[in-house]
Amino acid sequence: MNNYRAAIVGIGGFGFYHVKTMLGLAGEGLLDIVAFAELNIGAYRETYDALTASGAKHYIDYEEMLGAHPEADFVVIATPIATHKPMCIRALRSGFHVIVEKPPAVTVQDIDEMIAAQRESGRLCQVNFQNTSGTAFRQLLDRLNAGAIGRITDVTGVGMWKRQRSYYERTRWAGKLVCDGQFVLDGTINNPFAHLMHNCLLAAGSGDAAASAPDWVQAELYHANEIEGDDVSCVRIGTVRGVNVHFYAMLCHERNDAPSISIQGTEGEALWHYDNRLEIRSAGKPEYTFQGESENLMRNMYLNLFRVLDGTGESLYSPLEACRSFVAVSNGAHQSSWAVRPIGEPYRIEREEGQTTVRLVPGLSEQIRDAAEQRKLFSEYPFPWATSTSPFRMEGYTRFELPRGMA
Repeated sequence: MNNYRAAIVGIGGFGFYHVKTMLGLAGEGLLDIVAFAELNIGAYRETYDALTASGAKHYIDYEEMLGAHPEADFVVIATPIATHKPMCIRALRSGFHVIVEKPPAVTVQDIDEMIAAQRESGRLCQVNFQNTSGTAFRQLLDRLNAGAIGRITDVTGVGMWKRQRSYYERTRWAGKLVCDGQFVLDGTINNPFAHLMHNCLLAAGSGDAAASAPDWVQAELYHANEIEGDDVSCVRIGTVRGVNVHFYAMLCHERNDAPSISIQGTEGEALWHYDNRLEIRSAGKPEYTFQGESENLMRNMYLNLFRVLDGTGESLYSPLEACRSFVAVSNGAHQSSWAVRPIGEPYRIEREEGQTTVRLVPGLSEQIRDAAEQRKLFSEYPFPWATSTSPFRMEGYTRFELPRGMA
């Protein structure tokens, strides 16, 4: 494998994990970090020191960095969500390959502009949906594509995590729909459970991004915390190939459970777990089970890019174009829900945890899996706090505007 040269924009937040991965690859002789751009070096002094010690040059202005280092093979963008589009486009048009943190864009118009720039540049753009890189998920896509469970009919994803109040206080844009005049849509779909939704869509198309495009989206978005975005959601999606995708997520659970996806087919079913586990049960065939070791999923994404650049014939795990369906579903969910509705007392509780507090929705924690098994939206289950919505048609959908109920 060749030795590649890289630069990174943003070393705080999730950028810290990119830096850690890059330094590890540098230690293996696979990568040289030539430069990094960061406005607030005082907040990330240890990371700053590690990068400069490796030989990387620091810049305040990322555009200055791009101009000063044409030798870099690719640029990593690990900055706040609303900045992904302009920085990614600038890097591509400057001749660099790109790894951009998820979600790649907030709106369909933004990702369409990014895709156009990527095609024009002839460069590669890997979106860091790192949960596409685990061995169990790669095996899942291969086996679905080979017809292991017949024709896919339904895909159901369930995610149940706990997020304290401090989570929503960590950045100015956390939990916001709009920040500084820019769309953010920070909520279950677009941020913490973005990987779950994206993998649901990929499974629905057996890895074919075109097959997972949404025909319609019906969603219910709620919040138990005092935020603009959602911390509870359920979404029903009809894809252009006729597969029904069902998504259930909450950030008000009493603990962090490993998310999972079940896939129903005409000849069997498959179950994939975040902990690198896969089970396949097919009619007339032996049951298949895989339990892999814990993997460095971000490292997998970098190595995948390296192999593609090496010309091995391998494809990117998460190319920019393959992420349009995810962005479209995120947008369609907000168009369908029309508003993010509150879950008030007595259906939520609040308690102290350490130096902060957490809000929980116990009734949902107890029954969300049953709702998912029945493939019912929360209003159909019915939960007393839930409000029904209508499907939103996605054919020809090219522009997101914030619904009046959310403005």
